[in-house]
Formats: sequence, structure tokens, C-alpha cells
Amino acid sequence: GDTLISESGSSRLIEVSADGAVQKQFPWQVSQSRTHSDTRLVRKLDNGHYLAAHEGDETVKEYDADGKVVWDYQVPLFDKAPAGGHGPEAWGAHCFAAIKAKNGNYLISTGNGHGLIEVTPEKEIVWRLAQNDLPGITLAWVTTVEELPNGNLLIGNCHAGPDNPQIIEITRDKMVVWTFKDFTTFNNALANTIVLDGDAA
Repeated sequence: GDTLISESGSSRLIEVSADGAVQKQFPWQVSQSRTHSDTRLVRKLDNGHYLAAHEGDETVKEYDADGKVVWDYQVPLFDKAPAGGHGPEAWGAHCFAAIKAKNGNYLISTGNGHGLIEVTPEKEIVWRLAQNDLPGITLAWVTTVEELPNGNLLIGNCHAGPDNPQIIEITRDKMVVWTFKDFTTFNNALANTIVLDGDAA
């Protein structure tokens, strides 16, 4: 299959075939180009659209196959003032990832908003995981999100310090099923994970 590439700074999406030929490209629609944060994670959806977490703009956008924005969502601050930093003390709306859930809603990891939100196509938040919702765990920069075949969610918890897990599996009623922590190997910056043996989104 093709390889999907998101370029920050030059602000574009590229799909490249196995032999290196560019199959598709279009510019990201961002307020300004940022080499670090035009996008974080980008997903190609089953309908051929692309779902991009534009961290610098604090916005998730769904693009059609021609690069036209067909849905967008401004990640909220939930009435809190922004605070700098990367750890649990920070606060912002620098979204890291978004997926289309099996029920048709969008699951968005809010980065330094320390959580996860489920948003309908009509832009209503119908479910939220906040920083201290999981007993004994503090969420910091919430990065990856995957919906597992059993309906559970797998999230990345970056910059949370040595006392908190870096990967967490939870149920929709916010019960912790499984955690992973290896601070010796990954320190405080394990940002990305991917499930390889299943049909995660």
C-alpha cells in the first residue's frame, strides 16, 4: 500500500507509493505554518477522507480526497486559562490525535488538555475523560488514541512523570483495564503507540 506523510512547516499531505511515486498531495489548511505543530497524527478514513490533528491551531479537520475541509472542530479550553509546560501542570488545547469511532463520532486526544473527548458530527461533546478521572493516575499530555475491537480505548500519557503509566487501556465507563510503564527505557517522552495485532482504528 501507499505511505501517508504529513509535512509540518511546508504544511502538506503526501501519499507515496511503494516505488516512491507521489500519488496524492494537497496543502493543509492552517492559520500559519509551524515546523513543530502543523499536524500531529493524521489518519486516512475508510471513506477516503483524511482526519488531521492540527496541534498548533488547536483544531481537528476532516479533509475530503481533494483536500477540501468537510468538518472541523476547535478543541475547547473548558473555561480554564492556558498554562505553559508539558506536564500535568500545563493546560491547553493542543490536540494530538483524532480517530473516527465505530459509532461515527470523533475521538480526540486533547494533548495538554490532559484528556480525551468524544464529539458528534454536530460538534457536541457526548463523553469526556478528564485529567483525574482514572483512580491513582494523573493524565498529562494525552497523545495517541485507538479504539480496540472490544470497544475499549487505548491512550498515550506522555510527560506525566515516573509515577504514572505511559499507555493506558480503559473501558467507556472509565475503568482501567491495563497499563504500561517503562520509565527507564522511554523516560518522560513516550509519545506514540500503535496496536499491531487487531483492528484498532
